[in-house]
Amino acid sequence: METATFVPKLPAKIDRASNHLRRISQVLLLVTLVLMPLFFVPTIPGLALFPKVFLVVFGALISFLFVSLLILRSGSVSLRFTPLILSWWLLVLMGLVSAVLAPNLQNALFGDALEIHTVGFLALLGLVMSLLPLIGNSKKFVLYLYGSLVVSAILAAALFCGRLIFGTQFLSFGLLTTLTDNFVGSFNDLGLFLGCVVMVVLVTVAQLDLPKKGLLFVAVLLGLAIIVLASVNFFLIWLLLALFSLMLLMYVLTKDRFGKPEGSVVHHNLLLGSVMVIGVVFIVSVIFLIGGTALGTAFSKTTGVNYIEIRPSLSATADILRPVYAAQALTGSGPNRFVEVWSLYKDESINGTIFWNTPFTAGGGYIPTWFVTTGLLGLIAWVLFLGAFVYTGVRTLLLNNIKDTFWFFIGTISFVAGLFIWIVALLYVPGPTILLLGAVCTGTLVIAQQKLTQNVSRTYNLLSSSKTGFVLIATVMICVIGILSAGYAATQQLSAAYIFTTATKNLPTDTTAAVQVVSERITEAYNRYPSDTYARSLANYQLSYINSLLSVNEPTPGQQQQFQKAISAALSAGTEAITRKSTDARNWQTLADIYVALALFNIEGAKERAVASYHEAEIRDPKNPLYVLQKAAMEARSGNSAEARRLALLSLNLKPNFTDALYLLSQLDIAAGDIATAITTTESIISIEAGNPGRYYQLGVLYGAIKNTSASIAAFKTAISLNPNYANARYFLAQQYIIDGKVDLAVTELEIVRGLNPDNTIVTDLITKIKSGEINAKTLTEPVQTITEGSEVTTESGVTTSGNVPNSKLLTPVNTVPAKTTTTDTKTPVVVPSTDVPTSQP
Repeated sequence: METATFVPKLPAKIDRASNHLRRISQVLLLVTLVLMPLFFVPTIPGLALFPKVFLVVFGALISFLFVSLLILRSGSVSLRFTPLILSWWLLVLMGLVSAVLAPNLQNALFGDALEIHTVGFLALLGLVMSLLPLIGNSKKFVLYLYGSLVVSAILAAALFCGRLIFGTQFLSFGLLTTLTDNFVGSFNDLGLFLGCVVMVVLVTVAQLDLPKKGLLFVAVLLGLAIIVLASVNFFLIWLLLALFSLMLLMYVLTKDRFGKPEGSVVHHNLLLGSVMVIGVVFIVSVIFLIGGTALGTAFSKTTGVNYIEIRPSLSATADILRPVYAAQALTGSGPNRFVEVWSLYKDESINGTIFWNTPFTAGGGYIPTWFVTTGLLGLIAWVLFLGAFVYTGVRTLLLNNIKDTFWFFIGTISFVAGLFIWIVALLYVPGPTILLLGAVCTGTLVIAQQKLTQNVSRTYNLLSSSKTGFVLIATVMICVIGILSAGYAATQQLSAAYIFTTATKNLPTDTTAAVQVVSERITEAYNRYPSDTYARSLANYQLSYINSLLSVNEPTPGQQQQFQKAISAALSAGTEAITRKSTDARNWQTLADIYVALALFNIEGAKERAVASYHEAEIRDPKNPLYVLQKAAMEARSGNSAEARRLALLSLNLKPNFTDALYLLSQLDIAAGDIATAITTTESIISIEAGNPGRYYQLGVLYGAIKNTSASIAAFKTAISLNPNYANARYFLAQQYIIDGKVDLAVTELEIVRGLNPDNTIVTDLITKIKSGEINAKTLTEPVQTITEGSEVTTESGVTTSGNVPNSKLLTPVNTVPAKTTTTDTKTPVVVPSTDVPTSQP
């Protein structure tokens, strides 16, 4: 009797099912990469970038799913293990090792929405690089891919130019509120995208003999691109364009003297057009390199574009790297943890700038940031990858006997564009769109190199026996299960990010109902994907509601009940944030702020817990003066003036121009009745710190307390002359003008304050009451509390922008568009002396 055995068979040579599976995987990957540069979700307020990332995640995973089914159907797989792709996966492996040893594995692997500094994002880039040589190795696929990227660049540039001409309301789609808003990413990302495409176009002009219509198309594209690049005015882009166009110009002028690829024909009558196109790019680049600031001034005044991105310099990044390596040189701090080590090790001189409390999520460059977070293992892996990339590209360019000029052209533009992106990643932190384009260029470079060297991939027949057949089936099953699991996890993370981002959208008008809705939405986001960011935001939102209830003089029983619920919800969320990530000082600060609110009601133990929580925050953010000042404010409210003064002075040691600390000291002096001595002391300090507007502000407050209006006005005006954006100095100056009977001057100052802080309703109400006569010299006898300063720093999606350039060499303005340099800082996010506590809404 014969035993039945499983004998797998190879399908016929022409198998329609296999062809369909391959075609579906190709189309899915192509559509994903084509849509990625300009993809956005209209229902998400703002221009969040995480939908782009998850679009690529789902597109790549589904494409890989069909590839797995294709391998199962065909029973064989053709592979060629290239050093370039392998070096990237080595980089992912080193990141994984560092993540496992990091304090928070989830944050290191996935972050909140697969941010660019997570291991998961590195793996996504690797998946794109690997899929392209596997399924996207046809001429039609690559041609469609690069053609669509050029079209996307044209659309992005045309949209910007159209809005530049017709105003920000033109084609805003309800999302583009300013001229710098775009669908690619940050304003600098738009410039990088156009700069990369310009390089591709220049290679096209140099290598291909384009007809006149082609040159006209190129001229239009370059014209649009130059307008965008002039608006962005990114020095690094101009530098790379100048160097590359110069080399290309020399090549074009001499290319007919060298050997040329077999089958190519040089049309000398079109040489002049190519030289002119490349020469224009070179000349414009050099002009902006030499006169960037002056041209930026003129262009900014003409267009109204004033965009300054601020990042830690490379030297500041190196300063962070040293103590990190001293603690853990091999694996670094852990992926996606730069913001935490920045808080631990940043230079104290940064406290003298308006960026003293800015949570920088990356250093001076994307790749150097990985040096910090993954240690020597990551550094070595990055060096190997970059070396493999350059080696592969140069080897492709230097090939002899090129028979297929198409793949030589693709290899050239892939290497040039990829080299541009990876150089940028060394010196800057591009967004996910640009990094994904870098992965695309790397993958297509591998395809071109394989085609040109004619090294056939090795085919592994997995259906040659029953054993290998079962191995194939088991492997594909594991891959399918892994893909489905990864897709489910990505879906949960995406839906959580979407719910969190839209939590404050379409809220009820009733405050209590609105708080309930927002809390439910954030809680739902947290349940889908637990994150300390969601928990902290929920705690802060409840805290803002608590503050609003505290301002009610006679709360109703319902409000008292809501207050108790808010306290309970805030404490629960704040504690959960610390449980999720205890290494983040912001989580401890949030919990401390909640206990501060409880301490106002003399709840037993609240003050002690607030102090303990602030102490934990200080351990993780030792250079930040805010925590010390918060403790000083609590001591002042408790009547412990001596301790409050000591703590306030400690905060000033960390930040000498800390407005809230200066104001608290003034209030302590006024309460002690020793104003004359305080004035003398402040004037003595001014003789040493003549450039510190905060000290003049302090002097103005003290003179106002003894009814010396003229001296107070003079002090506030001096503070404003040193820092015209000093909102509190203008606010107090306006009050002194009212007391002095100069109502018109007071309104003028308050209008400026409202412009600096448009969301502050206190200023608007004060202007209304002054104009109606409700507030005048008789009714306003005492200056009121300080106001929260309007922030001059905006951080969104890891990009920090400001209207001012810091005077610190440790912080670098990326763009050369001119802006006023701020030498000192008077901006603080909270008003410490009052009963207000820091609030932030999601």
